[in-house]
Amino acid sequence: MKYLLDTTAFSAVMRREDTIMSWLKTKKPGQVLTAPPVMAEIEYGLQRLDKASRRYQLLFVQKERLLAIFSVLDWIPLASKYFGKIKADLETRGMLIDDFDIAIGAIALSHECHVLTANLKHFQRIQGLAASSWW
Repeated sequence: MKYLLDTTAFSAVMRREDTIMSWLKTKKPGQVLTAPPVMAEIEYGLQRLDKASRRYQLLFVQKERLLAIFSVLDWIPLASKYFGKIKADLETRGMLIDDFDIAIGAIALSHECHVLTANLKHFQRIQGLAASSWW
């Protein structure tokens, strides 16, 4: 099984939280991935920090280290189809979530990945998407 780290999961790995680090130790190389919207949100978070701060330096180094380990999946045409279908379905059901979460879900579905997240409430709204937390 392939796992796609959403922003909450990628951030937890950047902070080296014990629970997610233990979860990662049970996975094989290449089994854990991420997606462009996750990297966009991570970059946004980093850009909001003072570049001279110790926190920025530590998180920047962690992000770069993780990108050497985790592949970033491509946004393929099938992901665009899933995005439109998911957003229309959520809108019809009155259960809209953030477009970035929809994009992460669409990319996960198009690459047949399971989403790892701390935000199960949102990802479980996406029909057909497997999602779980590392807790």
